[in-house]
Amino acid sequence: MLLIALPLYVLELTGSPLVTATVFVLGLAPTIVAGPLAGVLVDRSEPWKLMTITAGLQALFLVPLLAVDDTTDFWILYSVVVIESVLGTIIEPCRATTAAALVPLDQLAQINQLMGLLSSLARLLGSPIGGLILAAGGFDAIICANAGTFLAAAVIFALGTRGRQKPAQENLGAGSYTSPWADLVEGLQITAGTPALRDVMSVVCFVALAQGGFVLLFVLFVTQELHGNEADVGVLRGVQAIGALTGGALLGLIINRISPRRLISGSLIIFSALSLTIWNLPALTTSFPIYIGLFILIGVPGVSLMTGLVTVLQSTCEPGARGRVLSTYFALFGAMQAIGTLLAGFLGTGPGLTIGLQIQGLLYAVAALMALRLKTPAQP
Repeated sequence: MLLIALPLYVLELTGSPLVTATVFVLGLAPTIVAGPLAGVLVDRSEPWKLMTITAGLQALFLVPLLAVDDTTDFWILYSVVVIESVLGTIIEPCRATTAAALVPLDQLAQINQLMGLLSSLARLLGSPIGGLILAAGGFDAIICANAGTFLAAAVIFALGTRGRQKPAQENLGAGSYTSPWADLVEGLQITAGTPALRDVMSVVCFVALAQGGFVLLFVLFVTQELHGNEADVGVLRGVQAIGALTGGALLGLIINRISPRRLISGSLIIFSALSLTIWNLPALTTSFPIYIGLFILIGVPGVSLMTGLVTVLQSTCEPGARGRVLSTYFALFGAMQAIGTLLAGFLGTGPGLTIGLQIQGLLYAVAALMALRLKTPAQP
């Protein structure tokens, strides 16, 4: 919900796409800096306890946002964005690492598909609700609702902690002391030294650039090109989850019969084609129902793309290094996403918006071509 409300709130207070982009970049900065170190923490810790503590802190540190009334209070907003980003940097790779440990190697794709479906369901409910809550109750109502979801997650993780203690021998560095710095360097060496991981990271660079641009360009597109409001932004973001749920369900029928390379490249081609169609369609029509249908369709390849990427990352490294590899992935994604968002902020006014939208769609096509080069463990 906060993902929808925050850019709208900042844009409303400042009227500046560049300031709005700066807030996004500020939120991504800790991911870039702290991401690899967070991976060391994930590999060294009992994951369920770590997720419980982190989710509780995420709820707690949202409270100061209630004191933000105008641009003079933005130092509070900036501080909260940084803290929440650091906490998110910990919980995301921990969640993926924990899920991978629950199943055999040949079932990683299935569990990643399931996690994608659950995330899509949460977005289906959260995005439109977030837009509607913002319109009806204001930014404070969004903060309270979002804090409640973090508390609920903390309770679920706490229940998962029972009976799921991580054996001591699986902990990173068990039996002998190794410094966090040495573990960090080792994780980076694993990522850089494994061809499949290097190829995935190259694809991720272009995907993240496109995603970073989308975060801001989408809001500007809806409000300027479609003349929509906050609720319209929430609805269009939310309906993507309908497509994602459909795509995830269909993916379950073919997940064992398609290689990660084809899964990733095919998803990116669909993303590119639909993105360019949407961005250029206002020249013909701004009918909102049509865009609802198109944004449902663009959600279809979302689960398959992330399933393919995460499955390659999980299956190409040892379980004891998954936290560091996944954290490196999130850090790289955050860095490139920050660049994409910042560039979108510069291009987000006047005719620059049209140019930015075209570039964003074409970046997916470039990533699709690079994905064709992927060599994964499932391939000879």
